[in-house]
Amino acid sequence: MGEITKRTKRLVAELTVLVCIICVWVVKSEIFDIDDVKAGVLKQVVKADSDNVDAYRFLAGYYMDSGSYEEAVKVLRQVVKIDPNDAYAHGMLGDAYWNCNHYEDAILAYKQAMKLHVADPHVRYQIALAYLKMGDKDSALEEHEILKDLDEELANELLGFINK
Repeated sequence: MGEITKRTKRLVAELTVLVCIICVWVVKSEIFDIDDVKAGVLKQVVKADSDNVDAYRFLAGYYMDSGSYEEAVKVLRQVVKIDPNDAYAHGMLGDAYWNCNHYEDAILAYKQAMKLHVADPHVRYQIALAYLKMGDKDSALEEHEILKDLDEELANELLGFINK
């Protein structure tokens, strides 16, 4: 009876190692992308708890990183609906709109981010770039003047785009 128990334990141990090897192979293979798995889990979390702002934020980040900007816009709209005082989410929403070539919407989102977090020079910089994309060089120059006091290096970089 002792021999059977030893063989059973050994078989269980070998099967456990085999399962671990298969799991590592699946995760590292191109069959499954771990980020896609995470996104799937986050989608289920927001379905189960529609007010889970953290899950929405992570899902928005996934969409931004994967270049799915229209999806990111949808998710970020939900974030700012749940937490309208989230300056970072408004800034991300501006970035998502920017990447969808919706510059007017980007400016509105960036301005909301600035209302909530006034001293962020990167938001001013993005607003100025959006104005440039829309052909409004005067507004971009106004943003540049304000940006000079916040971040001189960023202001100089912006001036390079304005003068092109």
